[in-house]
Amino acid sequence: MPKISDTIHHRCVGGEKIKLWYYHITVAAITVLLISLIPVTVSANSGMTVTNAAIIDTVSPGQILTQTMVVSMGDSDPITDVSVSVDGIAQSSSGGAILLANTQDISQDTARQWVTVDKSSFQLEPGQSENITATITVPQDVSSGAYFAMINIAKPPVATNGTNVAIVYSVNVPIYLTIAGSQLIQTGKIRGVTTGDIANGQSIDINTTFQNIGNTYFKVEGEVTVTNGQGLTLDIIPIPLIGNSILPGMSRDLDATYTPSGSLSPGTYTVNAQVILSDGTVLDQSTGTFTIKAPYVPPPALGNVSLSLSGASTLQSTDGTISIYFPVGAAAVPVALALNNIAATQLPAATTGFTLTGSAFNIEGLTGLLAKNATVTVKYTADDLSKANGKASSLLLMRWDAGTNQWTIPGTKVDAKAMTLSAKSNRMGIWAVAVDTVASSGTNWTIIGIPIAVLIVIAIVAILLITRSKRKQKSRKDQLR
Repeated sequence: MPKISDTIHHRCVGGEKIKLWYYHITVAAITVLLISLIPVTVSANSGMTVTNAAIIDTVSPGQILTQTMVVSMGDSDPITDVSVSVDGIAQSSSGGAILLANTQDISQDTARQWVTVDKSSFQLEPGQSENITATITVPQDVSSGAYFAMINIAKPPVATNGTNVAIVYSVNVPIYLTIAGSQLIQTGKIRGVTTGDIANGQSIDINTTFQNIGNTYFKVEGEVTVTNGQGLTLDIIPIPLIGNSILPGMSRDLDATYTPSGSLSPGTYTVNAQVILSDGTVLDQSTGTFTIKAPYVPPPALGNVSLSLSGASTLQSTDGTISIYFPVGAAAVPVALALNNIAATQLPAATTGFTLTGSAFNIEGLTGLLAKNATVTVKYTADDLSKANGKASSLLLMRWDAGTNQWTIPGTKVDAKAMTLSAKSNRMGIWAVAVDTVASSGTNWTIIGIPIAVLIVIAIVAILLITRSKRKQKSRKDQLR
């Protein structure tokens, strides 16, 4: 049987042979194309990963459902023993998961007894993976509402050098099951509104403790309003939508930070807290008070500036890590701006696919739009870079849009040499440093771009050679006539 190359080389079209170099160019081009289409995945770091790491579903009484999770180890990891357990679940006041063993799990909405796994332990070689299949059997006599459990997939504890502390590396797979046809009740109660210690030069922390007393899980947001003894509103501080839902019976601390714009006189001040669902439904409201015993001086702003109509202005933090440049004509009217820190607990949850690093600030004083874009420049920290797995290109700036209640992502310019992020906008307010989680651990498009570029070059050369050959062939035909 003849080779493909021989067939191509000897086949004639109109009595003319197809040159062998056509074949080589075609094969090379196809090879490069195929290579370029293979995604190159860059692992953020070696370690255990789990796919299908959540079971959130609506189920019927008597239903049986299964889900398979894939546990994988990094290529550079040692041989690792992995344990698998099914636990009950509770939550800390900050929203963290608390695993409950059999004797501790007495909640009426537990689904722990319904869940079995096909293996309780196994060993993984470097770069190897293992399937775990969970089977959930819903009782026939189950009541309305939602039920919860957790599958814990863990590596053995690792002792830290020079200490008696051992670190446990694990992945928790949440199981949230809602019974079909249930009357789901989303309601709750504020159990207290308190403030932290009050000291000159420090912001005032306000804590609202809210308990879910319904029969399903949900997320909340809210706001606290601070008034003085005369009933004058001093500030309204939003409580952003929490990142993870509150389970039935669990309580959550909703934090807000009050930074007065000026000094406070001695007296009693009132805090009114509201907790609401994301659709605007008010679940509960309550009040608390705090007392100022001596004249209170607020913390100084990171920076201040007055925008004029005739010149450019720069609002900058004292350490120079944050800088906002306002060009001439940016302000339609004179306005005073202040640059202040904002606590990470006050930041709304990040948009899907992004993670906030915790570096954030608030540009206060501008209620409308600028006539010209300002340039916001932030020097990112080593911690920011670490959260981006060392990839500066994965860092970006995000701005919270209070009008639409969502993060906006202006185009960010990254200067890795100066370690800065910059973006232009005609709106101020809350800004934060974030990580594009897909870019920081996903497909390496730079690597993929190289073979694509090579393919383009090969294609251009091929076209030129073919065109040249056809001209020569036409010339020979003309000479034979």
